[in-house]
This record gives sequence, C-alpha cells and structure tokens, in this order.
Amino acid sequence: MTSLSSSTEAHLASLSGKVAIITGAASGLGKRLAEVLSEHNLKLLLIDIDPSIASLSANLPNSAHLTIDLCSPNAFDACLAHALQTFGGVDIIVNNAGIANTCSLFSQEDDRELSRIIDLNLKAPMDATRVAVRYFRQSGRQGVVLNTASVGGLMPISLMESYGTTKAGLIFFTASCKALAPQIRVNAVAPYFADTPLVANNRLVRSYPLVQQIGLMSPDKVVRTMIRALADKDLAGDTLMVAMGAKPEKLTFYDDLTMQVTTYITKGTINKYAASFNSYFSRALDSILGYLRTPLPVEDISKSD
Repeated sequence: MTSLSSSTEAHLASLSGKVAIITGAASGLGKRLAEVLSEHNLKLLLIDIDPSIASLSANLPNSAHLTIDLCSPNAFDACLAHALQTFGGVDIIVNNAGIANTCSLFSQEDDRELSRIIDLNLKAPMDATRVAVRYFRQSGRQGVVLNTASVGGLMPISLMESYGTTKAGLIFFTASCKALAPQIRVNAVAPYFADTPLVANNRLVRSYPLVQQIGLMSPDKVVRTMIRALADKDLAGDTLMVAMGAKPEKLTFYDDLTMQVTTYITKGTINKYAASFNSYFSRALDSILGYLRTPLPVEDISKSD
C-alpha cells in the first residue's frame, strides 16, 4: 500500500491485536484489507469459496482460513465457531464477499443468477450480522461490522439491476442497525468501481460509460476508507462513499429521507384526526346552535318568568 496518512495509522493502531473475520478475502478488496490488517498486528480468519484462500492465509502471520460457500445454511455460524476455536474471540466482521450479474436480469432464462446474487450480496451479510450481534451481546464484547456496498446501490445502473438492488438493500440494512451502537457499530463503504477482479472480469462494468471515461479507482483508497469505518467510533449505521479525487463522504440522504417520510406520515395522521375532530366539532356546534335557535314553548316561557 502507498504511504498511509497519520489518521489511517492512528486508526490501525487502535485496531492492533483485535480479531477480524473477512469474507471474500481471496481477492480484490478483501485480500488487500487482509494484507494491511495483518501488517498491523490483527488476527484474521479469512473466508472464501475459492480454495486459493489457503495460500493467502499461509503467507499472512496470525491468520487462519475457512473455505466455505456463504450461501449454504448456517455458513456464518461455522465461520464464527472456527474463529472462536482458533483465536478465542472476535471483534470485527467484514462482510466483503459479493458478485455482480453477468448480463441484464431481463436477458436471463431463469432465476439462478438472481438468487445467487441476492443470497451472497444481501442475505449472507444480513445473516452474518445477525450471528455477530448475538455473539457480541452474549459475550459482552464491543464489536464492529463492516459491509462492502457500492455506488451501484446509490444510483441506477442499467443492465446491473440485480447487483445495484442488493447493494442498495445493504446500505439500507446498515442504516437500520444504528440503534445497536455504542456496543455494536455497523457501517458500510460504497466505493466507486475499483480495479479488482470483480470489475476486471465483468464486461458490464467495463462497458459502463463512466468507467470508460474516468477509469477505475485504486483499491488502496477503498481499503483506507474501510479501516476508518472500522476504527472511527463516531460512525454507526453510516455509509462512506469513496471515489477518485475526493475525500470519503458520509452518506446523509437516508437521514433526510427518514425525516421526509416521518413528516409525511405525521402530517397525514394529523390531517386524518384533524378532519375527524373538525367533523365532530361541526356536529356538536350545529347541535348547540340548533338548540339555541329553537324557541321555547309558551308555557315554558311563562314558567321562566
């Protein structure tokens, strides 16, 4: 990795000695993150379906590996159990494994690729977070979960409907975990397309006009942002966008969206009950006015005198 900033070095120092599980660690962002964390004295359990994960683990100190399909039943339970058996505890979960669709959803003959993308990109990290939260609560340990999302989850990309939708869901899921803090922090990164095998081997991404115009981003910049999301205790339920030539930026539109929706629903509720109240008040007022306008019988008038 290129020279690290003082803030990144400080973040890495705060993570030293911790135990991390990294999925999708055999290549791309997961592999690069594993290499950097290993250099800074973290203990790692590296997870991937690719058997080459064994050779990476053999070359990184204080690391173990598990070759497993995260879409299989109870997969992350097995990952956590392996980490606990190997290291005695876990502090960090990085849900990095993911795939992109190879062609438009509407060009596919069946739902096999769609199901696989949903299972790996969205269901697996949600289930891993569920298992992690249960463990952190039962053990009393503080923990952090990091989800690898994408700018593809923030803006529609034609021909990549399945991929973008799962990444949007992952960002929304991350935001919904904010209430778990401070004991458990769940964050996400949403990088622009980085120069990784996932991108290099996908013709849809390579043909995307923005990629053709400005190229791909260095994986190291994404990894530095991932480290910040892991270490910065002020981040909880947050997603950091990462792009070339710009500082990572915290996504805020979900806060704005929540406020807009809450205001809309509240206004609707107020209007509903206001209408009911107005109707009741109008009927009551009409009744009172009707009573006052009704002349008393003559005998009642004489009695009142």
